[in-house]
Amino acid sequence: MTDRPLSGKTVLVTRGKEQAKEFAEKLIKMGAFSLEIPLISFSLPPNIESIKQVLKEMNRYDWLIFTSKNGVDFFFQLIDEAVLKQGLPKIAVVGKKTAQAVKMKGLQVDVVPKQFVAEGLIEALKPLIKPGDRVLLVKGNLARPALKQALEEMGANITELIVYETKLNESGKAQLIELLIKQKIDVITFTSPSTVKSFMQMLEGIEWRLLLQRCAVACIGPITKQAAEEAGMQVHICPENYTIDDMIKAMVVYFSDREE
Repeated sequence: MTDRPLSGKTVLVTRGKEQAKEFAEKLIKMGAFSLEIPLISFSLPPNIESIKQVLKEMNRYDWLIFTSKNGVDFFFQLIDEAVLKQGLPKIAVVGKKTAQAVKMKGLQVDVVPKQFVAEGLIEALKPLIKPGDRVLLVKGNLARPALKQALEEMGANITELIVYETKLNESGKAQLIELLIKQKIDVITFTSPSTVKSFMQMLEGIEWRLLLQRCAVACIGPITKQAAEEAGMQVHICPENYTIDDMIKAMVVYFSDREE
């Protein structure tokens, strides 16, 4: 296999601008042409003072849980240095990238699940969470409720803290539609249900199924895949491990199988 196995393929990267760069660089290394049209954007919520108030009382909690790398980034934008110096509770994260983001802040991660989805973290926490444990669940406004519900069933007291908001980014709408009409895209990548939702909103009123006939649809994991399928898309690529690297490997396998 060539060291640039995606040569000649154009891959659409739809994730938020902050995270698109790393993904694009990895695709280019594999020979692909990376097109970046971020379908979502992230920002701080309007109620910063009430969030900071919660963060001042970190010593009340037994567990701190992050459901995404974004959650880590925004959490550390909002927390005071003085609170950090006092130390944080035990930390659990939903996946490898989120764990890396925490470690970059010089902190230890106590729990990383084998499966990088909420369900994997639930399984990992079952033997560790005790009834009455106080848990601060740091998340975005569109996070699924599965983790909170499962923790409540374990008897934990949950405080949900929304530290960022995900919004539809319509700035690339005309470009996206033009690229699809001209059949310039070989693979459309989705890295979260919110990227799927934004994509469908942008193509509202357009016969998008015809435009996607020659595109492969790649989803980072089962939750995103489910969102794409519920929207009516056929998903061609979905890796067993839910990371960008594994998604790119799955793309390589998909195209090499087709060429054979």
